[in-house]
Amino acid sequence: MINEIRQEINLSPDLEKKINWAVKYASIKVKVQKGALIRLEPTNMAYLEPHKIEINNNVFLFLNGKDYFFINSYENQFPFSELSSQLKHAYLG
Repeated sequence: MINEIRQEINLSPDLEKKINWAVKYASIKVKVQKGALIRLEPTNMAYLEPHKIEINNNVFLFLNGKDYFFINSYENQFPFSELSSQLKHAYLG
């Protein structure tokens, strides 16, 4: 039997600062769901669940130490300079 073990990961101070700035600039309120390191025991497999913000069926995905974010999947990558406009666009529909 495989057990899933989740370890919550804290937002890096740099990432938290970027998100807070974009949210403030877009004049919206959001809640950031912290990511997790998920280990599958007794195997040596693990994967990283990103930090998330959900707004109107859009999921914004963030990874510590990266200069970009994703929307809904890892195929839609955007630089942080576009975060506030993307948040506002998702919020307004």
